Amino acid sequence: MRRNPSAGTAQDVLGDAAAGASNCPNLNNSASNVSVQMTNYSPLDGGPSRRDMADREFQFPWKSQDNVDDSVNGTLARFWERQKVSYRHKVDTYTWVDWLAFVLPCVRWLRTYKVREYLWSDFVAGVSVGFMVVPQGMSYATLAGLPSVYGLYGAFIPCLAYALVGSSRQLAVGPVAVTSLLIGSNLKNLVAGSESITNPNVLTPAQEPIQERFNHLAIQLAVIVATLYTAVGVFRLGFITNFLSHSVIGGFTSGAAITIGLSQVKYILGISIPRKDRLQDQAAMYIENFRNLKWQEFIMGSTFLVLLVSMKEIGKRSKRFAWLRPLGPLTVCIIGLCSVYIGHVDRKGIKIIGTIKAGLPKPTVGWWGPMPDFTDLLPIAIVVMLVDLLESTSIARALANKNKYELVPNQEIVGLGLANFAGAAFNCYTTTGSFSRSAVNNESGAKTGLACFITAWVVGFVLIFLTPVFSHLPFCTLGAIVVSSVTGLLEYEQAIYLFKVNKLDFLVWMASFLGVLFISIEIGLGIAIGLALLIVIYESAFPHTAMVGRIPGSSVYRNVKQYPNAQLFPGIMVCRIDAPIYFANIQWIKDRLKAYEARHREWSAEKHGTKLEYAILDCSPVTHLDATGIHGLEQLVEHFANGGTQLVLCNPSAKVVKAMETAGLPDMLGRDYIFVTVHDAVTFCSRQLAERGVSALAAEATEISASDD
Repeated sequence: MRRNPSAGTAQDVLGDAAAGASNCPNLNNSASNVSVQMTNYSPLDGGPSRRDMADREFQFPWKSQDNVDDSVNGTLARFWERQKVSYRHKVDTYTWVDWLAFVLPCVRWLRTYKVREYLWSDFVAGVSVGFMVVPQGMSYATLAGLPSVYGLYGAFIPCLAYALVGSSRQLAVGPVAVTSLLIGSNLKNLVAGSESITNPNVLTPAQEPIQERFNHLAIQLAVIVATLYTAVGVFRLGFITNFLSHSVIGGFTSGAAITIGLSQVKYILGISIPRKDRLQDQAAMYIENFRNLKWQEFIMGSTFLVLLVSMKEIGKRSKRFAWLRPLGPLTVCIIGLCSVYIGHVDRKGIKIIGTIKAGLPKPTVGWWGPMPDFTDLLPIAIVVMLVDLLESTSIARALANKNKYELVPNQEIVGLGLANFAGAAFNCYTTTGSFSRSAVNNESGAKTGLACFITAWVVGFVLIFLTPVFSHLPFCTLGAIVVSSVTGLLEYEQAIYLFKVNKLDFLVWMASFLGVLFISIEIGLGIAIGLALLIVIYESAFPHTAMVGRIPGSSVYRNVKQYPNAQLFPGIMVCRIDAPIYFANIQWIKDRLKAYEARHREWSAEKHGTKLEYAILDCSPVTHLDATGIHGLEQLVEHFANGGTQLVLCNPSAKVVKAMETAGLPDMLGRDYIFVTVHDAVTFCSRQLAERGVSALAAEATEISASDD
C-alpha cells in the first residue's frame, strides 16, 4: 500500500510510473526493471511539490491480522477468554462487599446511602407510587381477566424482589396495561368459556373452574416469561430488542391503547358485553348493546374520567401541582367508596367489584407444573417478554442517564427475570417497569431502590387491612382509571414526526397501529416487525454509493451530488461505497459502478478527449467483505481491465485486506494499486497520465450528471 507518491525523485516512484505506463489490462503488473524519467509536476498541487513531502513507501502490515481467527469457533474462543480474564480480575480485586453487590445490586446504593438526604425523598416517592399503583393494579388485573387482587399481588412481591436485585433506582415495577391486554386477549383463546366472565371477582359455580384454569395459565405464563428474561440477561442477548424499532413499538402501543380503552368503556357505560379485541368487533358490540346503557354508571364513570385526566394534565404541566398526578387514581377511589358507604349507590344501579381476597399472597410454586399448554404459552411469552423488555429497559436507561448513574443492561434484565420468578411463586402474573409510575417515582424525588421497597409495603398494607374496603369500589372507577392511564400511550405526535422525517418509518408505524387495531395484537406486531426487517434488508441490499470529487483547494473528496462544485478529473473516476460488501448487495454495487463508469467515460471522451484509464474505489466505509463480495470485486477488476481501465482501491480496513489477501485479490489487482487515501491515489494516477502526455486538469462536477446515488 502506498502513501503520498506525489513528489520526490524519479527513482522513488519508479515502480508506480512503470505500472501506470504499461498496458492496464495486464492485471499482474510488475515494473521493477523499467526506468522512466518523471517530472515533479502535480496537477493537483498546481506546481512543484514541496521537498518536505518527499515520497516514501508506507508498507501496509499485510500479515498483522493473520493470527486472528474470524471463524465462529475463534470468535467464541475469544469471547470465552475475555470472560475468563474478567472473572480473574474480579477474583483478584473484588472484596466480599463487591461480590455481594454483584449478586444483590441493592448493596451498591445501600453502602453509600445518605439517610438525611435520601430517606425522606424515597419515602415520599414510594408512598406516592403506592397510592397510584393500588387502584391501577386492580384495574389492570381486570383487564388481564384475573381477579383484582392479582394486581395488588403484582405490585407487592415483584417490587420487593426488584428492590433487591434490580439495578435501576427509579424504575417502578408492577402490572402494566399493555402486558395485561396481551395476557387477557391470548389466554381467553386457550380457556373455553372465559370470554363470558365479565367480573372475575364474582363468579357462578359454573365459572369457578374456568377462572381457576385461567389463573393457573397466567402463573405458568409468568414462569416462562421470567425464564426468558433471565436467559436473555445471562447470555447477554439484550441486543434482540434492537429489532423492535421505536416506530414498531410506537404503533403497537398506540393501537393497544385504543384497544384497551375500548375494552374498558363498557364499565363506564354500564353495559355487559363479551370481550373483543378487534376494533370492528368492539364497535359492532357497542352499537348493538348501546340501548342497555345505565345512566347512573355512565354519569359516575364519565365524571371520574374527566377528573382523572384533569388532575394528570395539571400535574404534568405545572410543577407546583405535580402532586396531583399520582393522587388522581386514589382520589376517585375515595370518592367512589364514599358514594357507596355514604350514598349507598350500589343499591341504585352502580355495580361494585365484589369480593377481594384479604391477606398476603400464598405460594403458587405448585402451579408451575405440569405444563401441558407449554407450546401454546411459549409464543405468547415471547411476545410479552419482547414488549416488556423494550419498555422496561428503555425507561431504566433514560432514568439512569437523567440521574447520572451507571446501569448494567444485562444485569437489569436478570433482575426483572428474578422479580418475575418471585412473583410467579406468589400468585402474580407478569410484571415489568411502568412508564407512568416510573415518571411519578422520579418526579417525586426517588433516590434509590428503597422507594420501590416502600411502594411494595404500601400495597402490602392494603392487602392486609383494606381489601374489604376496596371490595365496595364501583366498577366504573376501575374502567375510568384504565382509560385515563392509556391515553398517554397514544403517540399520535410520533406518527406526525415520522411522516415528516422518514416515510418508511411512518409506514412501519401505521402497519403496527392498524394491524393491532383491525387484525390482532400478535399479528399486528408481527407484521410491523416483518416490515421493519424487510426495510433493513432493502437498505442493506441497495446501499448508498456515490461518485466523489475533490473539494477545491483541499485533499478532501465528497459526493458530487451534495457538492456540485467538487472537481472531477478526466480519465480518473473516483467512487465510494457506503456499506459492507457481501452477497446481498454486490450485484447492486457492480451495477452502480458500471453506470458511473459509462457516465464518466462519456464525459471524459466528449468533453476532454480522454479515455477512462483509472477507476478509484474508496473502501473507507467498507467494514466487511465476504466470499461473494470478493468474487464480485474480481469480476469488476476483469470488467475494467477489458475496457482499458485499472481498478484502484483506497484505505481498506485490516479485516477487508485480510479477506482480499486470503483470496489473492491484491496480486490480481496489483499491490501497487492499493493506497492509504483517495488523494494519494488520484495524485499517483494523475502523474501517470501526465507522463503519457495526458492532461488531468480538474473540472467541476457540474459538467457531469451525478444521477441518483
